[in-house]
Amino acid sequence: MKLSRWLPPVLGFAVFLLTLFGFGIVAGDWTSRNLEMKALVSAVEESESAMQWSDEQIQGIIEESGANGTLTPAQQKQAFEDLTEAALAGSFAIGAAGEGVAKVSVLPWHGDIKRAQDAYLAHNQAWLDYMEEATDDPTVLFKSQPDINSTFEAAEPLMKTAVPIPALFDLKERVATIFAPQESTGPTQEVALNAAFSPALIG
Repeated sequence: MKLSRWLPPVLGFAVFLLTLFGFGIVAGDWTSRNLEMKALVSAVEESESAMQWSDEQIQGIIEESGANGTLTPAQQKQAFEDLTEAALAGSFAIGAAGEGVAKVSVLPWHGDIKRAQDAYLAHNQAWLDYMEEATDDPTVLFKSQPDINSTFEAAEPLMKTAVPIPALFDLKERVATIFAPQESTGPTQEVALNAAFSPALIG
């Protein structure tokens, strides 16, 4: 009689504890996802800033070099040297930012966040390859770089899918800002139209 009297409340309490424990696991995982995405988005923002800075440095050199019309061979040589230095600086900045993205720790079962991280790292690597090639040969800056655009487009849906629901830290808005349409996707669009440099040197 005594056991039957105590059994229902004991079972009820056990169910309550299990429910509370389960809620704690779910809440903890949700918090972890938000913290991981916060770290990843912050690192991606740093990477995008490094790319924009590199782009601006290169564009500045081109605009300054072409301000007075077609350049002489000596002026072109100097401009290419300046572009080489800018590309080298860009490779350091973009490479360091990529290391920051790679260092973001993601729990093994958060596959969506890991896939987003890997996809964006491919985009960072495309930019890094671009800058490293331009360091060796600045005429690369005058040629299209499809890998940059394709990797960026591939990363967008994965980054957006990885944002937790509900999201903290303005993550949804920050990811949307990263992938918002831009007037230019890189140096090549403006560089290719600049008539200051000899087509023979550009190739």
